[in-house]
Amino acid sequence: MTTPAAADPGPPLRAWERRRLRGIERGLRARARSRLLLCLCLDAVALALLAAGIFLALPWLFAGCVAVNLAVCAHLER
Repeated sequence: MTTPAAADPGPPLRAWERRRLRGIERGLRARARSRLLLCLCLDAVALALLAAGIFLALPWLFAGCVAVNLAVCAHLER
């Protein structure tokens, strides 16, 4: 019985490939922390604009909806 192609791990990675993948992984981990701060700030701004739109004026509500869309895009970009 033969092993399916999807289960075959292939040849082992070369040293330069391992270094490059490790560098990419390190960069992704470092950006995750800064992206979390950005997402939290966008969430806070969006909620503040929505609240201002509900209680103060409708143009703020539109700005809040735009900010919510940006916040959702920032969360889903990962």
